[in-house]
Amino acid sequence: MDSSRPDFIAAFASIDRARLSRMDQATWSAQLDAREAVRHYVEALWQDVERSGEDPGNGEKYEALAIVRDFIRSLTIVAFDVTHDGTVATDESSA
Repeated sequence: MDSSRPDFIAAFASIDRARLSRMDQATWSAQLDAREAVRHYVEALWQDVERSGEDPGNGEKYEALAIVRDFIRSLTIVAFDVTHDGTVATDESSA
């Protein structure tokens, strides 16, 4: 697999986090829900490949699936973090 993948994912996460941080709580929640739905779908694809007896984490055959899986996990983590951090900050400022 491409060794630049972690750099690509980390670079995008930084841009994504910056944009999400400027949005409101309703948007954070909607983004997290949407990303979770896609993550569940991609994880189901991954499990389908595993059930077929293949290892989607090794080799070139499922490289695209592995990249998308890592990417959507990162997107979901960013949305979760921004939602959680933003909710905490909002709660603290209104106290």
